[in-house]
Amino acid sequence: MDEIKRAFVTKFLKEFKKIATKGRGIDFIPRVKNRDALLKLGLTKKNAEQEILSLSVADYCSGPEPDKDKPGEIWEFGKMLKEREVYIKLKIAQAEEEQIAKCISFHPPEFPLRFPLRERIKKGGETK
Repeated sequence: MDEIKRAFVTKFLKEFKKIATKGRGIDFIPRVKNRDALLKLGLTKKNAEQEILSLSVADYCSGPEPDKDKPGEIWEFGKMLKEREVYIKLKIAQAEEEQIAKCISFHPPEFPLRFPLRERIKKGGETK
């Protein structure tokens, strides 16, 4: 099951990155939470975009889930930036004939993040 999920996440990330790099970049939803997080981390929108484009399957948390507000699916990821965990919620939106790479959330998590596709490292019989 993990291999199927891993392939599904890989497909989403490739498609998202292709859309994000072929034209208008990533459309960040202008939320106070997102703006404040960028300021606290000392990141520009361009820096955040680079971090999103470097996401991997190991950063996957959950999804796809139906977007409650608009058509489409939501994918959730997490990443350590400057010793802080960041919650990243992404979506590929459809606008008439165009697909848009959207970042809905980019801020510290409000709940513990789980990374179901990260390789588990066994050391001394324990799973880390």
